[in-house]
Amino acid sequence: MQLLGPTRPDPVWQAERAGWRCYVFGNGCGYRAGTRLAAAWERGFAAAARSSDPTGLML
Repeated sequence: MQLLGPTRPDPVWQAERAGWRCYVFGNGCGYRAGTRLAAAWERGFAAAARSSDPTGLML
């Protein structure tokens, strides 16, 4: 039994991460409006906007 190893990527987490990175680099959302991935992207973008150091905390 392997406890730690590669796992399937989580698309919602990836979208939140992309939102944060887009805030730092000044890009827009590439997900279709109204989808759960677009909502996750918005959460990441908003979190970066609220952060005191978005570049330093970028994942």
